[in-house]
Amino acid sequence: MIPLDFSYFRPTTLEEALDILSEEGMIPILGSTDVVVKLRARRLKPKGVVDLKAIEELHSFSFSKEEGMVIGAAVTMNELIEDHPEVKENYPVFYQAIKKVGAYQTRNRATVAGNIGNSSPAADSVPPLLTYNAKLKLVSKEGERTVELKDFFTGPGKNILKQGEIIHSIIVPYEGPSIGMYYKLSRIKAVDLSTIGVALTVIDPDGKRDIRIALASVAPTPIRVFEAEDFIRGKELTPEVVDEFAKIVQKNTSPITDTRGTKEYRYEMAYVLPKKILRELGLYEEVS
Repeated sequence: MIPLDFSYFRPTTLEEALDILSEEGMIPILGSTDVVVKLRARRLKPKGVVDLKAIEELHSFSFSKEEGMVIGAAVTMNELIEDHPEVKENYPVFYQAIKKVGAYQTRNRATVAGNIGNSSPAADSVPPLLTYNAKLKLVSKEGERTVELKDFFTGPGKNILKQGEIIHSIIVPYEGPSIGMYYKLSRIKAVDLSTIGVALTVIDPDGKRDIRIALASVAPTPIRVFEAEDFIRGKELTPEVVDEFAKIVQKNTSPITDTRGTKEYRYEMAYVLPKKILRELGLYEEVS
């Protein structure tokens, strides 16, 4: 096999990193848990890789009810799980999802920004962030912009990032107390990619009860099903309402068959799992 041939850069400032990345053929890496796989498979053939882990400002984390949660691009998933109790307390569905990403050793390197940037339809961290209305701060030599996470993905492995532009941080608004569940089905109980992932978040469960739902591995990109949310908003959760809610979720999917599952199985689970989650959250009971 022909050896890999590219340059490696490890800048210590954001300005230096953006200068290097502005050159054609340069790609950024963070945890590199996905990039290394692509490099080894020769699916990526960069001129150089730019390791962003030494840039201090990308390791920042903050939370307040006014500003929400801001996660620097280099913050690892295990740091979010173990070092920042605000995540579990205020964004429980997101917390559940990142605990299901890879093995413990993988999460020591893996970052949420990297999971988003890889733009896999199966990205576990994305559906819950969609339900929490997350945004991304993107930066390049030309400046910065903030985009809605729902507008970031354009297809499998594709997104709106331009050459030289990186995810600087993830911004997750705080909209009140929430409950919910991230339900992941995969081929095996051990570490595996999602055959289907469903994030259902209920904002302010003791008040207006805004039910939100997003899915992974059922479309070319992770999706949030606004049509189903609009249907169920303000309604009593009778078996008939919940059944129609699940049917709307299902019809908004466009799954494929691959090594992890058939399109028929994914389509069926897109109907079954929303009902299962609402039932397990104690929000409705099925009539026998």
